Amino acid sequence: MLESNLTFYFKKVDYFKKNLRITSVSLLRIMPIVRHAFFRNCATLAALACHLPAQLQAQEAAYIANPIAKIARVFDPELVKIEDRVTWLNNRVSTFALHREHAMKTDLGYRGCRAKVGDPDPTVTLDLGATKPIDCIFLVPAQREFFEDSGIFPKRFTLEVSNFADFHERVVVFSSGGNLSVSLDGNPVPFKVRDSARYVRLTVHQGEQRTMNDVFGLSELAVVSGEDTISLDATVTTTGGSMNLKGLWYPEALVDGRTPLGVWQSIVSASGQTDDSVVVANESDQVSWSLELERAAPLNRIVLFPYQLSPSLESLVIPELLEVFLKSPDSNEEQLVYTMENPTRGAGFMTPLVIPLGGKVAKSIRIAGVRPHKIGDINVYAISEIEAWSEGENLANGLAVTRQYQQEKTKTTALTDGFTSKKLIAKYGTWLDQLAERGRIESELAILKPYQHQQASESELNATWGSAMILGLTFLIPVFIVERRRLMSKDQLDHIRKRIASDLHDDIGSNLGSISLIARSARKDLVRLQGPEGIADDLGEVESIARESSLAMRDIVWLLEREQDSIGDLVQRMRETAGRLLREIDYTVECESHKTASKLSLDGKRHLFLFYKEAIHNVLKHSHANSVSIRLWDEDDKLALEILDNGVGLPTSNTPDRPSVRKLEDRARVLDGLLEVISSKDSGTQIRLLVKRSHLTAHPTLA
Repeated sequence: MLESNLTFYFKKVDYFKKNLRITSVSLLRIMPIVRHAFFRNCATLAALACHLPAQLQAQEAAYIANPIAKIARVFDPELVKIEDRVTWLNNRVSTFALHREHAMKTDLGYRGCRAKVGDPDPTVTLDLGATKPIDCIFLVPAQREFFEDSGIFPKRFTLEVSNFADFHERVVVFSSGGNLSVSLDGNPVPFKVRDSARYVRLTVHQGEQRTMNDVFGLSELAVVSGEDTISLDATVTTTGGSMNLKGLWYPEALVDGRTPLGVWQSIVSASGQTDDSVVVANESDQVSWSLELERAAPLNRIVLFPYQLSPSLESLVIPELLEVFLKSPDSNEEQLVYTMENPTRGAGFMTPLVIPLGGKVAKSIRIAGVRPHKIGDINVYAISEIEAWSEGENLANGLAVTRQYQQEKTKTTALTDGFTSKKLIAKYGTWLDQLAERGRIESELAILKPYQHQQASESELNATWGSAMILGLTFLIPVFIVERRRLMSKDQLDHIRKRIASDLHDDIGSNLGSISLIARSARKDLVRLQGPEGIADDLGEVESIARESSLAMRDIVWLLEREQDSIGDLVQRMRETAGRLLREIDYTVECESHKTASKLSLDGKRHLFLFYKEAIHNVLKHSHANSVSIRLWDEDDKLALEILDNGVGLPTSNTPDRPSVRKLEDRARVLDGLLEVISSKDSGTQIRLLVKRSHLTAHPTLA
């Protein structure tokens, strides 16, 4: 059936190619035939791919649930050693800060380049102000400009420290020599130092070759001493060409504490109030937060942590315009030392705000909110945490903060309790170190897990044969025969899957691409020859359908992948789909499930992914949103999926059968899940699906 359908389809494609060059009348006759053949054969292939015989699926599940797998682990110490290592790494990485990347719009970091061929290597130098012990240096990659961007992290570079500005005596911390530098995953790259120095210099020998020579970029260059990040007070100088853009790329942005990785949080949660907010009546109203220090001290910096509007939305805010005042011990008058205005009015503030003070002595601090953040028609002032650092010590820790609005004064310690948005604040250097270690462990797991699966398969096969031989010697040869049939059925199922995936990817995908290219060429010819507009539109429709179907074909091939059937694989595919479909919208995809290794059944994986795609298409088609939040988490024995947008809501109807929701309800019904859709023109749309894990996942022993 599959081969005959493919042959029929290819004949129609050849027919289309031959007649494309004849006349416009012939084109009009061909279009319905090609369109009909295309949709009919795509439907046939999708049915074959997604509805494999129930008997083969049952045999596959029976094979994986075979107790032989348990016996194999008893006799294979190497497999047990690998599994213990994987378990230990999973337990260790679960205690580290989560890796989250945000699309920053301002203060992106620094970009440098070689001004012209033959010029000296460009450098970046930090002056820490005095000789200080250095434990570690972190290079944080700049955010990627688009989904498949490889980044502009330096390929070859030297990192060195010195007590002299001319570096005539220096210690080389790292040099990539003739080899390319470390591979990147968006996490900070650490370099251990264990020395004392005043100056840190990065020399780039090779960068990316783009519009300019040896282009490189970093989001942050952080120097850590003990638990204090001493580079936040550093002076930055550069040599070579630069690509400075005010408010975007400039040297000082390397030491401002702002990275695409967000807020400095651990995974420890708080139970009580951890922030402070107040809604004001008018946009001209002001709110201030004041605290008296226990002693007058030179302040290196003040750090303000943004306020999270909702636990389900990664939208963080601070006042749109704020001023910082200090009062010295020798004067009762306040001195304005810092003013910050959000360069992108109305946008979230996804990182802490580091305010350098350069050692100004103060006994009290006042932060004045001059202009509130607007949420629709609501004016809100909010801060999550205030830190005042002096020589590596947070002097604000645990102190009472007085918030004043109009004539009302309120005292709170929620702004100095060490928590921000319900999460424990991590020291900047500790947070960077955890992210770097998480990246290292995840890289090791990515290598170990395939080897573990291969070793497990080989051990199970050996145990199967050994058990069969023993049972055969005790007159239980039929068990051996059954087990052998199971193996053959599994191989047959794998062969069918691979053949269908290959047919979809190589044959159908290739021909869809050919149709798209031919239609595009024909449309250009018609436009050039001033042919009928209707024909050009039809050809444009063929090109669009072929392109969209080619993307859908990739999703079908992914559904067939045997090695990508866990919840974690589904989340990765969700991220890729969001990156492709929501590339013009601010979005976040967050997985808080602790059971990402659980295997999904083929139907569960298919229906849940198609539900997700349908919800994303509804956002694109109906919502007119500019922000989308996607979250996956565990809720008792259920898996929860939530898609939130800030758009205009779904189309309303007097009948309960709303077309934009009907497909979602059908998918939820197949999954036997609970669907909740809340939509309004003011607050956007919230789609939440709860599905019992037992309806989604395969048997617990599935590998």
